Amino acid sequence: MKQYTYTFPLAAFLLLCNACTQADIDLPVTGDGGGDGDKDKGVPLSVKNLGLSVEVESRSIVTGGPGKDAANPNPLTQVGVCVTKQNSSGTVSAYAGGNATQQFIWNAGASPPAWQLAEGEDALYLYSEEGTVYAWSPAEKSVSLTGSPKALVMSGVRVLDKQRFVFSDGGAPVDPLTDIQWETDQDDYLYCTAPDRVDRWHPEVSLTMRHALAKVSFRVLEDGGSEFSDCHVKQVVLTGSGGLKKSTSAKLNIATGELGGTMTAVDRLTFVADGDMRAIGVGAADPKAVAVQAFGLVIPVSDVPVTLELTLDDGRIFRMSPSEESGSPGTFTADWEKGNNYIYNIRMSSQGIEIANVEVAGWTEGGSTDVPVE
Repeated sequence: MKQYTYTFPLAAFLLLCNACTQADIDLPVTGDGGGDGDKDKGVPLSVKNLGLSVEVESRSIVTGGPGKDAANPNPLTQVGVCVTKQNSSGTVSAYAGGNATQQFIWNAGASPPAWQLAEGEDALYLYSEEGTVYAWSPAEKSVSLTGSPKALVMSGVRVLDKQRFVFSDGGAPVDPLTDIQWETDQDDYLYCTAPDRVDRWHPEVSLTMRHALAKVSFRVLEDGGSEFSDCHVKQVVLTGSGGLKKSTSAKLNIATGELGGTMTAVDRLTFVADGDMRAIGVGAADPKAVAVQAFGLVIPVSDVPVTLELTLDDGRIFRMSPSEESGSPGTFTADWEKGNNYIYNIRMSSQGIEIANVEVAGWTEGGSTDVPVE
């Protein structure tokens, strides 16, 4: 385990996407809230720990940010933060009226590289009132306090029913144990509430970002023989007879991670390769020895019968083997909860495909490590 110590003059924070690296940051007390005495002297908010819940199979290692040499399940370069307060009557409002939300960016050009307030952002100073800290990504999304009682809500949440995933293998072999799948044209919506409240005497905060969507991943391997040894996975389609969902402008509760507002029922979810296509696994008895060849992010659903269709790079299309009772393609049940990665192991034969088994790898099972910031 490596440890990095950074000291710099501006309020900043460090984002870590896994629990394998520690960093110390010193944040000096600067500025004055304009009041009298120490009670009214503001102290800048500082992030003590910020980790990203990751999937079990990709225990990534990072060194303070989304660096080129660091494996990363979601290389965030921008994060939004909001602090709220509650008055004696229970009304919730932004901690500082003129500074309701902030954006922090990863400055790779700084020496040393560090998380810093985005250009034009003002530091948030804490006083004697207690505040609750929230964080989210994508940071540029509109977030506001709405409803009764008031809750911090992100608007304009868009989840595609046709997604493109990207691999950049360049034809090189992929190690399934270290393989990380994150690059897609679908936003990975993250949310967080700090477990402890902050004030001028307790300006440090610990945050763990969590996933509001579920993830589906697909491993395809040949069930004996080598007929598909030179074939690559181009597309996976899930068909759910109207039980699946997409959204063009849903809402995300930053405190709970629950999606609300307008969501549309759809029959199909499509995941298409938009980069290097990965070959079907041949000669591997254990599915875990095969790298994931397709994946996507989906809105959580429960108890939805789903069938699967697979398209190869040579244009051939395969569907699930018929059920014993009928000639229709077989189905499996989609029970997708937010924050979980559902891995579907697909065994192929010349007759068709079947789901051999389903693994549920919770993104939070990778663990987290405190990153102290003073």
